Amino acid sequence: MPIDKYSQTGPSAHAHSLKPDLTVIIPVYNRSALIRHTLASVRVASAGLAVETILVDDGSSVPLADDLNRLGIRVDRIIRQANRGLLFARLTGLAAASGHNVLFLDSDDLVSPEKLRAHVAAHLTGADVAYSDYAHQSLDQRTGAVGVPELCKLETVSDDPAKLFIAIQPSPHSPSFRADYLRARVAAAPFPPSPLYNTVAEIWFYHICASFPARVSKCAGFAIIGRHPGARLTNHWERLAVASLAVQEAFARTLPATQESCRAAALFSAKAFASWRRLPRGFHAELCNRQLALWRRLATDRDPSGLGGALFQKTARLMGAESAGRLFRLRNLPYADCRTLNDAQLSALVATLPPP
Repeated sequence: MPIDKYSQTGPSAHAHSLKPDLTVIIPVYNRSALIRHTLASVRVASAGLAVETILVDDGSSVPLADDLNRLGIRVDRIIRQANRGLLFARLTGLAAASGHNVLFLDSDDLVSPEKLRAHVAAHLTGADVAYSDYAHQSLDQRTGAVGVPELCKLETVSDDPAKLFIAIQPSPHSPSFRADYLRARVAAAPFPPSPLYNTVAEIWFYHICASFPARVSKCAGFAIIGRHPGARLTNHWERLAVASLAVQEAFARTLPATQESCRAAALFSAKAFASWRRLPRGFHAELCNRQLALWRRLATDRDPSGLGGALFQKTARLMGAESAGRLFRLRNLPYADCRTLNDAQLSALVATLPPP
């Protein structure tokens, strides 16, 4: 059970007597050296708003509260829990949030000064989900952001949650959610959270939302994903691939019979095909076959128009999408050149997957 290690009253959260405009939820695991830069960016972006900040200490070796006290950093609330992983830390924060809206950040992310105001304004005009572009930037533990942010621009989507959550899949720190909307989606999730999904926590949220109506708005501002030499979930892409496959297979098994699900299924099948095409040559055969099986399962027609560029589409019309995909995959990097896990580690990871 989560334990509220301690709470502190920060000026941003209680400058207004009303319910906070936004709760920022930041899971933390053994990363107190970087969190001060995240919190500083949130404070700047909170000007003129009532913003609550919740840190979820997911079983750090040294309690986060102790580290922040030593650094003289105050936040609204810290919840310490036994280590359960990123997805469950975000769910703990969501359950505790008192704001009208919620935004998830990681402990090495920053937000641009205008992002929070733009998101709150979008929610005030009726958006269930507001999202923005994002950026990458070097992050020094001592000085914070270094260099010029490399901005990643996203397509503008209007009231099409399936396209946002399946086709685009923004950075996990891009979208904010109306809190009641997201809690309703979590409560009615077609497939429950699982430790298998921890490394791709945002993908679980996206897939449980994709098949249901929502008002979507793109707004100004961006989140900065910090680049640094410390440990990151993305250091082992195979773990991300296996976790993503687990989410995708659960989604395919439980896709609800709604009008929106038809749109989600079409986008999902194309995304699954693209994911299969990107896998390196010589990668784990079972994982490759299971990824391709998702496309076979949900593709209602085999029109290749949404499966690649002009050359691929021409080739696919001549020899079929699957054969064309196998041919084009020959151009991919061999797995030996990009692997981060040895055979035993990869086999143990695959063994955690439930049957397809």
